[in-house]
Amino acid sequence: MTLLLSSLFSHTPPLHATEILLKSGDAFLVNEAIETTSEISFVWKDEKYKIPRAEIQRVDPRKKGPDSSYRYSEFQLSDGTALRGVVVDKKESKITLKTELGFVELDKTKIASNNFDDINDSPPSLPNRYLDTFNQKQVWKVGISTSGFSSLGVWSHSYPITYGGGFFIERYAVAPLWFYGFSSDLTYGPGKSGNLSIFSQAFYFGKSYGKSSPYWLLGAGGSSLSRSDGDERSSAITPDAIFEFGWSWETKTQHLIRLGIRSQCNIEGESSLCRAGIRFSWGLSI
Repeated sequence: MTLLLSSLFSHTPPLHATEILLKSGDAFLVNEAIETTSEISFVWKDEKYKIPRAEIQRVDPRKKGPDSSYRYSEFQLSDGTALRGVVVDKKESKITLKTELGFVELDKTKIASNNFDDINDSPPSLPNRYLDTFNQKQVWKVGISTSGFSSLGVWSHSYPITYGGGFFIERYAVAPLWFYGFSSDLTYGPGKSGNLSIFSQAFYFGKSYGKSSPYWLLGAGGSSLSRSDGDERSSAITPDAIFEFGWSWETKTQHLIRLGIRSQCNIEGESSLCRAGIRFSWGLSI
């Protein structure tokens, strides 16, 4: 019972909007912040994060606003006073600072610390190491895809274009933003000497860089290639190599959308079939 009560009282109720200031001076307006004795978890720009308390300077629930970020800077003045705030404007001879008491305009000649040229006033971002990987690794995604390819090399004369679709299933890896999965695709290509169908299965891994960001993936597997020309049919089974890159979106409703450029080679000696084209994927978390 004592352990249960200790666990309950070690958590504070969620702070629906608050400012988290890191010891580096980077500050973030976040939502759904929950404090424990060792860390603070919160949601920022649709991502869930956890930061150890040892890296946090303060938590201020009085600060409200949409998800945003800014950087605090400290200036030592020539009269011995120190001012700390957010730089909102830089001019040739003056700096405008937003402090706890309001806006202050500083003459650069009165700043003894002489560090205003080193100020980085671009909004900071949270490093990937703070992402809540436990939350990520529980997520499986299933989805469908459609694609269109142009054949390369000698195959471009017989079967210049192939197109089709398939399905995939994937999940997050333990490392933040890495994922792995399995895909199965069927593509078809009309040609000058009959038709070509390719049934492919592949295992892959890859990485994205946020909710709306670039991504890439590498895969390997096998394909069954079938060619038909009237009554004549031939088939072969080949190993595959896949590379894909593009842009990935994850919505608040846990939908995954990817639009990428895919290169796939069915390896068969000198007659290997290599294709490049566009692939669109849509998935849903389960």
